[in-house]
This record gives sequence, C-alpha cells and structure tokens, in this order.
Amino acid sequence: MTSTKSFPSYTQVRKDLTTEATATSVEDNADWGGIENLDVPQTESQAEKDAAAAKKVAEEEAKKQAEAEAQATRDQANAASRNESRSSVTYSDASGSVSAGAGASIDRAYSLIGQSMDCTALVSQALAARGINFHGWPEEYVNVPGGHVVTDGSLQPGDILIYANTGGWNGGAHYDHVALYVGNGQAVHGGWNGYSVALASAMTEKLTIVVRIP
Repeated sequence: MTSTKSFPSYTQVRKDLTTEATATSVEDNADWGGIENLDVPQTESQAEKDAAAAKKVAEEEAKKQAEAEAQATRDQANAASRNESRSSVTYSDASGSVSAGAGASIDRAYSLIGQSMDCTALVSQALAARGINFHGWPEEYVNVPGGHVVTDGSLQPGDILIYANTGGWNGGAHYDHVALYVGNGQAVHGGWNGYSVALASAMTEKLTIVVRIP
C-alpha cells in the first residue's frame, strides 16, 4: 500500500531555514557598547576610607574650635558691655504705702532668710507669693508679667532690683544678680555669702534696672 502523506519539498525547507536565519542574524556594525560604557561600582581602598574619616574628624574639630572662639569673643564683648551698662539714674528710697501684692512678696522673701538658694530662685518665690509664675536669668526679670521699668530713681518695697555687674561669677554671659527691695535701703538677696538668703544693703550704687509691679 502506498502512503499518500505529502512532505514539503526540499526547496521549500531550504527557503524557510534561510528566512529564519536571516531574521535572527545581527548586523556586523551593531553597537553593543564598549567596556567604558559599563557601570562598574568604584570601591575605596582601606587607606582611602581612613583618610576620609580622618579628614571628617579634623573638619569637625576645626568647626568646634571656631565656635568656641566665637563664643569667647561674644562673652568678652558682653562683659565689656556690662561694665559700661550701669544705670545713670540715682536711686533712693521712696517708701510709701505697700500694695497687697508687694506685701505678699516681701513676707515671702523674709520667710526664706537663712535658706539655701540662688538669687533668681529667691525672687521667683517672692513673685509666686503674689500669683506670678516667672523664672529666668537676672536680666530677664525685666520681662516679669505686669511689671515696668522704673525711670524716676524711686525705690519702693516690692521692687525687683537687677544688677549687671556686682563682681559676680556669671562669666559675662548674663547679668550678675537680682534681689527684692524691702524698703529703707535694704533688699533680700539670694545666693548671698555662701549661697544663702540674707537681708542686706540694696547696693543702689550698683543698680542697673529696677522693675516695679503695681
């Protein structure tokens, strides 16, 4: 029995193979890129890493040194300013009637005599007795709520006394001292003679600012 199945002719097979080979061929002048186009990560040697780390440390140290020198310059300028910042006002006692708030502050200040605390803590506690919550560096008591700077040279019981330069130890960064005036040329001071609260002269000759709360 003779098979009737047909097969493609030799000529057709050759033609198909030739077409496939042509379709998958690559042009000779195709640009695949050279080695210079490869993105190869660059790695540092240990010596290069150590050098970079040392450079960073040196830069940070130089920055710290520059900041320290700048701060020292500012402190010196502040100290010089404080030496020249004494008020030109001559202060004298003008005690009259004492307000209830001032009386409460004075009573509180007297009750703390002999205790250990600095000048700002003493004045803050005296203010708290009249319902004012405030604490800061000596010069910041000029901003006590409800207070105003006295410009006529008068001193009244309950006034806040601020001193720029008493020969204290704040190093030029801040005013030296703050106290509470109680009348008759005297004030209650914190941080006095061994960090204690004491009744002593108001040191009017060293006063810089007086703040009064009506």
